[in-house]
Amino acid sequence: MAKSVFAKFRKKKTNKEGKPAAQRLSLFFFDRTRFTALLWVALILFGALSYTTFLKREGFPSVQTPYAFAQGTYLVNDATRVDNEVSKPLSDFLLKQDGVKLVQSQSFDNFYTVVISYEEGVNAETKSVALKQEITDKKILPENAQTKVEAYKFGFTPRGDSMVVAFYGHENQTTAELTPKAREAAEFLKSQNLSLVQDVSVIDPFETATNPITGQSETTQKSFDSYGKRENSQNQFHNSVSIGVVAKKGADNLELDKQVRAALDKLHEKSEFKEYHAVVSASFAPQINDQINELQKSLLEGLIAVLIVGSIVIAIRASLITVIAMITVIAIVNAILFITGYSLNTITLFALILGLSLIVDDTIIMVEAIDAQRKKQKTPRQVVSVATRKISRAMVAATSTAALSFAPLLFVSGILGSFIRSIPITIISALITSLFVALIFIPFFAKFILLRKGQLGEKNVKEFSAGFEAAVARFVSAPMMWAKGSSKKLISVGVVAVFIGIGFIAASGFIMQKVTFNIFPPSKDSNQLMVTLKFAPDTTIEQAESTTDKANQILGDTIGSNFVQTAYYGQGTVESAIAYIDITKYTERDIRAPQIVENINSAFSGFQGAKVDANQADVGPPAAAFSARIDSSQNRDAAIKLANDMAASLNKAQIKRIDGSTVKIKSVSVTNPSIHTRENNKPYIEVTATFVDTDTTTLVTLAQQSIEKDYPKDKIASYGLDKNALSFNFGQEDENQDSFKTLAMAFPILLCVIFVLLAFQFGSLLQPLLIFMAIPFSLFGITLGLFITDNPFSFFAMLGFFALIGLSIKNTILLTDYANQARKAGMGPVDAAHEALAERFRPLIATSLTAVFSLIPLAITSPFWEGLAVVLIGGLLSSTFLVIVIFPYYYLASEFLRSKVSRKGGLSWITLTVILIVLLSKIAAPAALAAPILAAILLIGGKKLKNFRG
Repeated sequence: MAKSVFAKFRKKKTNKEGKPAAQRLSLFFFDRTRFTALLWVALILFGALSYTTFLKREGFPSVQTPYAFAQGTYLVNDATRVDNEVSKPLSDFLLKQDGVKLVQSQSFDNFYTVVISYEEGVNAETKSVALKQEITDKKILPENAQTKVEAYKFGFTPRGDSMVVAFYGHENQTTAELTPKAREAAEFLKSQNLSLVQDVSVIDPFETATNPITGQSETTQKSFDSYGKRENSQNQFHNSVSIGVVAKKGADNLELDKQVRAALDKLHEKSEFKEYHAVVSASFAPQINDQINELQKSLLEGLIAVLIVGSIVIAIRASLITVIAMITVIAIVNAILFITGYSLNTITLFALILGLSLIVDDTIIMVEAIDAQRKKQKTPRQVVSVATRKISRAMVAATSTAALSFAPLLFVSGILGSFIRSIPITIISALITSLFVALIFIPFFAKFILLRKGQLGEKNVKEFSAGFEAAVARFVSAPMMWAKGSSKKLISVGVVAVFIGIGFIAASGFIMQKVTFNIFPPSKDSNQLMVTLKFAPDTTIEQAESTTDKANQILGDTIGSNFVQTAYYGQGTVESAIAYIDITKYTERDIRAPQIVENINSAFSGFQGAKVDANQADVGPPAAAFSARIDSSQNRDAAIKLANDMAASLNKAQIKRIDGSTVKIKSVSVTNPSIHTRENNKPYIEVTATFVDTDTTTLVTLAQQSIEKDYPKDKIASYGLDKNALSFNFGQEDENQDSFKTLAMAFPILLCVIFVLLAFQFGSLLQPLLIFMAIPFSLFGITLGLFITDNPFSFFAMLGFFALIGLSIKNTILLTDYANQARKAGMGPVDAAHEALAERFRPLIATSLTAVFSLIPLAITSPFWEGLAVVLIGGLLSSTFLVIVIFPYYYLASEFLRSKVSRKGGLSWITLTVILIVLLSKIAAPAALAAPILAAILLIGGKKLKNFRG
């Protein structure tokens, strides 16, 4: 039954003449030279225009985040009153509203901030407007309490500014003196009719409200800012006021940056602003330019790798066709991004760079097939027809597999899912495009570059490396050719090969235990730092400013000549301030960002007035801090005492990892007692900790286990608190872990879908499992590479692994498909395996080496890409080596099983293997490797027992 289904499926793919659809597609365009040429030129031009003109440049994709801020003033000079009279009733009201998931509040002496988390699918902007109106209409807050509710917008500030301008004076004027002039500057910028700007306004450090006690209008300072810049070989700092620039929806950030800077030049020409400076302190434009340069550099290096490797392994003209095809793919993908409404941003540029190592496969496979046939066929059309027929099925299967590998990323939920969704869309588009370019345009290019008169026939084809490739294929095949004709010898070499493969897989499991796990680890270097100042309890705004000035001087002295500029984006408060520090680009300095961070943290040892914590800024969510929360609704003083005791315990704790190494805690702090905090209207005191090491995902778990061990429920109750008063919160880390778990659960589903696809493609239930061997073959290189380069297994490493699935499976698909063709031509299993290796060795090596060589410069020069590149390089080298040396023997074993085992028996073996993998993995993960063999023993033993009873 299953066999007939497969047969019908394959029959539909051919026409009456028996030509596969892919072959007919290639010949259709090959025969219509003028039409194909015009189509290619049109696509190239549209793609080029999309990249250079049509596609807007953004910092990050425009996504709606499910957050909003409710904030305002209540001038009572008492944080307890603000908490009880504003934050508590406001939180209570918000939690009763449909679509609200979580409410967190902070209450200061005269101010409050409430963070609202909505359910997924709620439009934060629309909902926030409705909530603000309802709060006013129902008079939820006291008469003199001011409030505003705004949806969180992605940008440099919570209100979503796309650019920030630091405004400061020559005489280092105070915040109060600068603010009126900054407002004038903002109004001037507005008057310039900037076409890409929606709004320009001061991030106001002052708030005016009515004091409910005196009934008088009062103005009080709630925030501050500071700007620093390296000038004349010195690091100088100034009191400043931030001016925020909100871009219009869909604005190009590069053009926006040019417009604002041009307007600032005009501002400086005005006589009333000659004693002041207004400089851009935050903009997405430099980052986007760097990423575009990185993409162009990676593309150039990839094309050079294709030329060099292709020229050595195949032929110079063939590699030239591959280069043209890759450029065509990139152009078309840019056109697709424009048509589908995407932009060139951090995420899509990331995907395009990753896609470069993937699109080379189809192009090289097709070019090599044409090059191989041109010495055997008499006409160009025959060359294309035979080449396409031989490799089209393998290409379709390999591309489909690679595209499916990224499908799970489409289903990641939450903010992470919203941000990364363009990655799978971009890469899947690139893979499908590369398949069609290979089938449609490569034969067309070959007509003029590789298949002209005098380039056909064995006499006219000179292959530089053909002798070497043939020698390698003979060497690898020697044991099976020696064993040919003897079942015992074949079984012997087969068993040795199987155990060599299992040995490599088992070794990868051992090495993996030494590789750390961190979903979003800090990169090895960065061009920006973040320094957080947490001020002492009862600090006034003036004292916070003074402490920040002292901190700035230490920062300037410590960073020295690597300092570029710093700003606080108007977000400094009596609780905390974060300095965003741009440093010299990593390509232009000798010291790495982690060392600078370490120097800063050492320089602030013993600093008075604030706890200082320096980190490097990276792409991805901010690193999570460990957070233990104590419910203070019963007894606030008791909760504070418990929090202080927990902080002391963490400082003294000897927390050990599984490998025995000690976790180093950088700092531990307790909620400022002068600030009242609530979550879902429950007041709490918080203990937070940051770590020296960077494997955050592991560290927060170990810290939680340490606290739970030292403070069991009965001990918490001894403080006069509820025994369940302790909880933990890791912020974005919790959502990251949930998203990662989603991907882990999706992985087996992905394998099942790929299995079904390959089963239809190959008309077999066993061969898809054989093809899957490429995945475990890659694990040794992945784990060894991560371990040697000291990179954790992370979200970016996972992306590399998904890319590797397609790249590695492609190799086993090529060999299996060609061996099947040889079997249909009448060859025996040994001869078919040898023929497949001999004929497919060249494209297999060419695609793998090209990808590896194109990734090496990226791994060496770009700290951000290092982990991903290491996974791809190590995995490809490991998988390619084992596929060449070991896989042919696995193919022989599968052919033996196919000849001896019925389809019913095969299904029983697959089912039992899956069951055993699940059971054994719960006992010990490496034991699951023995599942296929154990399943076979059980089935054979069961069959013999049945025969014995019979």
